[in-house]
Amino acid sequence: MIMSIFLIVLSVLLSDSTSVQETGQMQRYVENTAFGPGERLQFSVEYGIIKAGTAVLAVSGPEQWEGLLAYRISATANSNPAFGTFFRVNDLNEALLDIVQFHTLRFYKSLEEGDFRYQEEVLFDQDAGLVHYPEETDSTLILMEIPPHALDVLSCMYFARTLPLEVGETYFIDSHIDNDNYPLEIVVHEREQIRVPAGEFDCVMVQPQLRGQGLFDQQGEIWVWFTDDERHMPVLMRSAIVIGEIVCVLEDYTEGEPLDVQNPGFPVFIPESITE
Repeated sequence: MIMSIFLIVLSVLLSDSTSVQETGQMQRYVENTAFGPGERLQFSVEYGIIKAGTAVLAVSGPEQWEGLLAYRISATANSNPAFGTFFRVNDLNEALLDIVQFHTLRFYKSLEEGDFRYQEEVLFDQDAGLVHYPEETDSTLILMEIPPHALDVLSCMYFARTLPLEVGETYFIDSHIDNDNYPLEIVVHEREQIRVPAGEFDCVMVQPQLRGQGLFDQQGEIWVWFTDDERHMPVLMRSAIVIGEIVCVLEDYTEGEPLDVQNPGFPVFIPESITE
């Protein structure tokens, strides 16, 4: 389940983070008017009629990572005490997302879901086209190739928010998730008006096709309702997990301010799609 974001003076820092380097992949500049530092989205996590817990998506930054500037995107999910007595959830997913080229620099997750425990750190070397799993014991998985501008599972949702999300269109995002490379498919189905505790919103209903471990260990389809405006803010999410269907409804939010990021001369990314 996809659950669980700072305008500052950048003139000096951007000179370090956006310089053109001699690399094997094409540079790109991704325009972002959807989200920015300070955004915080709080969801009620519901299992049937039970409020199982709370999930929070947040963006902060920018911060430096190996000479580059990045958003820090986090997703946390925690069960409430009553629900936690029989199925405890304490999840953290965190990504560093390059603010210019919108590809992952680092991804970390710590999952506690019932008896399931898992931690993982993934370091993305986008210039070399490689990912490094520092704690991996399988020698074949410690270092893996990735496609250009690969994204982790959490950053995929934020990258999707920068896309047009036109009804009837399908978009593909190059991703590296759980030791696997594949084009994440984003299908935009229809417009709907959605009422949640945070308010009433005009939305587009989107179906991402995920594989492997998500922000929960999902076993079926995932549906996300994004606001039908330039923010594309998620307000409702449904996902099948090991114990049934989990629904996340937006109960409170704080808007962030998209960063005024200058294009250092890279080609502007133009989303491509196919019609259903």
